[in-house]
Amino acid sequence: MAEAMPPFHFSPRPNRAHEIRWRPWGEDAFREAKESGKPLLLSLSAVWCHWCHVMDETSYSHEGVINYINDQFVPVRVDNDQRPDINARYNMGGWPTTAFLTPEGDILAGATYVPPDQMLELLPKVFLYYQNSRGEVQQKAQELRQSRLTAPPGERGPLSPQIYDDILRSVVENYDPVYGGFGEAPKFPHADAIDLLLYGHRKGRDPDLLHMARKTLEFMARGQVFDHEWGGFFRYSTRRDWSEPHYEKMLEDNAGLLRNALSLYRLTGDADHAAPAERTIDYVERKLRDGERGYFYGSQDADEAFYKLTAAQRRDAHEPYVDRTCYTSWNAMMASAYLEASWTLDRPELCQAALRALDFLWAENRDPDGGMYRFNDGAPQVLGLLGDQAYTARALLDAHEAVGEPQYLERALELSRFLLERFADDAGGCAGFFDVWDRNPDQGRLRERQKSVQDNSVCAEVFIRLHHLTREERYRRVAQGTLEAFVPAYPQMGYFAAGYARQADAFLDPPAAINIVGRGASIAPLHRAALWLDVPARVVQVLDPRRDGERLAALALPPKPSPAAYVCLGTVCSAPVTDPAALAEAVRRMRQTGGIIQLPG
Repeated sequence: MAEAMPPFHFSPRPNRAHEIRWRPWGEDAFREAKESGKPLLLSLSAVWCHWCHVMDETSYSHEGVINYINDQFVPVRVDNDQRPDINARYNMGGWPTTAFLTPEGDILAGATYVPPDQMLELLPKVFLYYQNSRGEVQQKAQELRQSRLTAPPGERGPLSPQIYDDILRSVVENYDPVYGGFGEAPKFPHADAIDLLLYGHRKGRDPDLLHMARKTLEFMARGQVFDHEWGGFFRYSTRRDWSEPHYEKMLEDNAGLLRNALSLYRLTGDADHAAPAERTIDYVERKLRDGERGYFYGSQDADEAFYKLTAAQRRDAHEPYVDRTCYTSWNAMMASAYLEASWTLDRPELCQAALRALDFLWAENRDPDGGMYRFNDGAPQVLGLLGDQAYTARALLDAHEAVGEPQYLERALELSRFLLERFADDAGGCAGFFDVWDRNPDQGRLRERQKSVQDNSVCAEVFIRLHHLTREERYRRVAQGTLEAFVPAYPQMGYFAAGYARQADAFLDPPAAINIVGRGASIAPLHRAALWLDVPARVVQVLDPRRDGERLAALALPPKPSPAAYVCLGTVCSAPVTDPAALAEAVRRMRQTGGIIQLPG
């Protein structure tokens, strides 16, 4: 993995945190700790994080804390957004994370925000414990590493409809009937859970599922967690009723909630449900998109006083800091949301904006031999993280679906090959994907490759869609193995596995594959009807008879009549549909006649 050497970010308000001699995560810091016999102090922070700023201004600005850390520790500072792989292994329950590590990278102790007086007590305790108990520390760390390594590789379980039912039940049981959303305070949006409710309504027409999704989005859009002056959603609220939010605005959160709002609007046709989507797009266009280079910025900082101002007052105030870093997976998420908005809201300029972002990622954030970089802060940084490959591949498939250009499918296929070559757990066949590639450096817990259910759910979606686009059986097998890898673990994940539930169900109850044969403006009505189909899941592709003759032959579809749409389930396709108004009925008839996959054994 390429080592990133970005400048450290500290609170925008006065502080002395920079007086701590921070090192970047890497081989040099671990070598220094081993040679000096000192433990490491790992600070996990983020540029948008309020309490990270507070810790910079208080604990890390206390002269005694500064001196003790510089004398007795090797301090390492990591930005969560730039290194999610490190965050996944060392986060102690939130940001900031303060983790004390051995020179081998094992955890000695940890916490989140530590006030100055507590930090003055904690630092010598950790240092003395490490110095006086090294043998015990090393033995316990070795035992823990061995216990983690005894888990059998390639573990799987059988797929069944029970997976979808169980996780949907968890979403429903955690739903807040008073204010919408899930769980108690603090309250996060959980876009995947909202998405599963909308998927479930389309699948079974249960009005209660639609009600839960609608109420959640309506209460969020009316509440303080939505910026009523500028548009866009804040990260979360500290109270159950969506009030008193934490005011940072994250690109990834707004991408997920934008897609939720668009999906709800297509179901209800209510302009009030389109409004939050439109206002979120307005905010992203004004504040989080680079108009010259085309990509999206990562976040805008929290500033409670600023966001309580009116729009007119904000014009004269100092705006919260915008992190202009291009994070690959987040850009892919927003590109997917923009593509969906372009045909949902009939705004073709959003499609062009999404394609510009994807083209930037492909040209500037990609190594032809190493896949997608994690981020670009003037130069591409950090190769080898799963999420950047998976979300980019999904966005490329969304682009192929929206505009019909084969180059986006070809790029998605290139990334799919890279996923299989460098990330797959191939013990006994593909059993999911590790979060880091096979060149991962041997530093601390990074030596232990993990599997994220969220990223693997996106991988499963990519391979499910590739199977239906190409009818290649190997893609179906990869999707099956990826989903099977989480069968033993999903019962402990609850509604956090909502994205996984959707893909498990889409594998067992396949999406309708709509193949549109034709070219130019003549296909537009059929294409729009296919994209707008009110079904749980569908895969849409446009095939130009002059350009895509080989693919038509592989799918056993004729070049004429044109334009025409074919509804396919597996290798069985409908008669040609030439009337856009008849497409939904053709899908309904095809789904009534079959499409349920029977798994072997």
